[in-house]
Amino acid sequence: MKCYIAFPEGVDFLKWKARDVFSQQKGSVLIIVAVTLVALLGIAALVVDAGLLYYTKVALSNAADAAALAGVQKLPKYPAEAQDVAEAYAIDNGVCEGGVTAEVLADGSTIKVITSKTVSLGFARVLGFSSTDVKASAKARVGTVKSAFGVVPFGVVWKPEFEPPEGQGMEPILQIVKYSPHTKKGDDIGPGNFAALALGGTGGRNYQDNIEIGYQMTLEIGDTIPTIIETEPGNMAGPTKKGVNNRLAKCQHDPPCTIDHYVKGCPRVVILPVVKSLFASGRDDVELRGFAAFILKEVDDDGSVWGWFIRMATEGDLSNKDDYGVVSYRLEE
Repeated sequence: MKCYIAFPEGVDFLKWKARDVFSQQKGSVLIIVAVTLVALLGIAALVVDAGLLYYTKVALSNAADAAALAGVQKLPKYPAEAQDVAEAYAIDNGVCEGGVTAEVLADGSTIKVITSKTVSLGFARVLGFSSTDVKASAKARVGTVKSAFGVVPFGVVWKPEFEPPEGQGMEPILQIVKYSPHTKKGDDIGPGNFAALALGGTGGRNYQDNIEIGYQMTLEIGDTIPTIIETEPGNMAGPTKKGVNNRLAKCQHDPPCTIDHYVKGCPRVVILPVVKSLFASGRDDVELRGFAAFILKEVDDDGSVWGWFIRMATEGDLSNKDDYGVVSYRLEE
């Protein structure tokens, strides 16, 4: 028995079916559009807001790095100033007041800087996120350098009066680093020596070249086994005078560099080896203990060399040895 569906008179079956299908599709399309719109907004939030957060993170990280490196230069002697300098530097680099904290760690040679900012979000509000906090941090440590290149061959036995003065109103003291028979003190230096060193060879020409251009090898402080270098006996007045004067002539700054105003990297600014003792007899071994920074002022006819000790930062690995003025700064994170 066959069954038939009866349609009202005047109703075309095909038109009726088309209207029914279209009605169903229209409802489905609305759902698809709504879901797609939410997805698109989510993608927009990911692209726009995530990009904004990334940009903010990079800016805060750069500010934290710069602030840590600025503050660490006051360590280990001035921890309070180190914190103040770091916070001020971060603010100068775009961090809002209250968005930076600086702390000197227990070792006294490391400073940690934390920068933060609350970022208002745009498209992510559709997903229920109106703002978020972004933070960055950096640590920097100061230490004495383990090695140095281009040192000048005047051995220094460190004394408290060599410590470079810091602070307003403190006048630098003119010091002597290479002696002559007229300036030598018998208690400081052994017979036949005047604080000259033989680096990479012996003799007047090698010694003069090391004064003029610096010893062209790296000197490194020994960790467990002491680094030993030799003295260059004799007053060596001629090579000393020629080497120092030739080096002074290479300062092209106007006016020439002095303790009151000098340019880092100028030939007048030198690194000297600090030794345990100079009480050696003739050509003898002495122990390297560290490095000092010095500005050359003049040399007299007798071979005495004068100038001022300073503090100086340079590149190099850090050591745990005593601080004689040449230090290096390093970001720890």
